[in-house]
Amino acid sequence: TMPEEKAKAIICSTGRVIKSNLSKPQAEHYFKMLDGVGLQVEIRLLEPDVAEGLHEAAGVTDAQVTQPPSLPAETQAAPSAPSGEEGVRDIPVEFHGKGFEYFKIWIVNILLTILTLGIYSAWAKVRNSQYFYGNTLIDGSSFQYTAKPIQILKGRIIAIVIFLAYIGISEISPILALVLALIFLIFLPWIVIRSLAFNARNSMYRNIRFRFTGGVGDAVIAFVVLPILTIFTFGLLIPYVWYKQTAFIVGNHAFGTTAFEFNASPMAYYKVFLILFLAIIVTAVVMTGLMIGMGSNGVSKENLGLILMPFLFVAYLGVFAYLAASLGNLYFNCTGLAGNRFTSTLQARGLTWLYVTNTLGIVLSLGLLIPWAKVRTAAYRAECLTLHVKTSLDSFIAGEEKSVSALGEEIGEVFDVDVVAI
Repeated sequence: TMPEEKAKAIICSTGRVIKSNLSKPQAEHYFKMLDGVGLQVEIRLLEPDVAEGLHEAAGVTDAQVTQPPSLPAETQAAPSAPSGEEGVRDIPVEFHGKGFEYFKIWIVNILLTILTLGIYSAWAKVRNSQYFYGNTLIDGSSFQYTAKPIQILKGRIIAIVIFLAYIGISEISPILALVLALIFLIFLPWIVIRSLAFNARNSMYRNIRFRFTGGVGDAVIAFVVLPILTIFTFGLLIPYVWYKQTAFIVGNHAFGTTAFEFNASPMAYYKVFLILFLAIIVTAVVMTGLMIGMGSNGVSKENLGLILMPFLFVAYLGVFAYLAASLGNLYFNCTGLAGNRFTSTLQARGLTWLYVTNTLGIVLSLGLLIPWAKVRTAAYRAECLTLHVKTSLDSFIAGEEKSVSALGEEIGEVFDVDVVAI
């Protein structure tokens, strides 16, 4: 039991050390207990000299401290949410992957895929996904990827058989090949749905699976009808198509039994693509002006190309970075889950620098720095992403566990293959 005065002091204060000199299991036990009653607390690891300073400030002598660990865990009352919203806790998304650590997985995957004539690629995909899922954390818990390689291998075998059949038939009869292409277009929505359902079902957080519940009818509109109409509108429907496809994917995903919400508007996508179009026009005008100016000063065409190539390279990556940052921010900033929401702060400048250095590193290393580039990109994206939780995340997870148990496991093993490869 705790004296009433001490309990009041803890509840009414922020930044207060509640327990120190705890082992990790002890700290996690206190965290769950206090978080369960509505207190916002966090666990911090302190260096020994910092811990000693805390003991002295609290009036605790060395003789009173038993079993001092080398890195004592401290359970501390968390300050009020920096977002400024009462009762909202900001949880940053973390990525703990390391370039060399992933390189060892990546190089083994490549070698075994070559030696097995591509068969091992299914196992390679699972290992890659498990590494990035396992190193992505929210509130101290990582994601899990549970797909079995044989499931992915089935999908890839189907893809190869269909592709080889299409190549063979196109050599015999171009008309029949066109018919097969139309049949593939008809089945495309089903393929998209099975792929999304497969990846959702094999993605977990705190032992709760994600789900995808989209229907074929909506997929036909988003992935067949609207893209075809884009051709007849000279590309004017591209932003709307992007919006509809994103809304279809996000809005039909669920975490356990709770569906995600997507509240973006088509105009937000048109704004992104309008700025992109203007940026391309400005870049083209500037490059044309530089070419004319240098050409009038006697610069040869060969030298002109060499001079402008780095600028074109950076400009291309910059435009691509703007699109990736804008669409990425729109994706997460408009996504919610039971009142909880995300904030994404990707910047075109940061992504441009990332793309430029990644590309140079990959080219100069003859591809050996691809793992380093992937880890850097994942770390940057995680660094720019924050989850704002209105209620206790543990309470929400506990509620989902009960709901999922009542719902029962989804039956989908008949078509449980990764058909995205098709």
